[in-house]
Amino acid sequence: MQPTPVLQRAIRRLALTTKQGPHNYYKGNRTGAMGQHTKYGGYKIDYCKVRTYVCPDLTDFNLTPFVAKRIEARRDTFAHTASGSPMDGKEYLRKWKEDGGNI
Repeated sequence: MQPTPVLQRAIRRLALTTKQGPHNYYKGNRTGAMGQHTKYGGYKIDYCKVRTYVCPDLTDFNLTPFVAKRIEARRDTFAHTASGSPMDGKEYLRKWKEDGGNI
């Protein structure tokens, strides 16, 4: 079963995917090479090709981040568990039952 001739022409204009190309076709992700491979299997970085990003001056910037500037870190203590760890299985079951879990 084949697509109609009109559809075949439309498919030819679409971008080639790795499923449609030959068995060794690698599409890549448009990052470009930052250097070159050595004959010993290493990679030598060419720092002229490395991208550098310059951040603008944000001193009078009005927008704020999604997270509050002052947020306190959680200080949970698990000394009451058998192992003293948050990964304790009995502690997990206790919290599960506390939150409405049924056995």
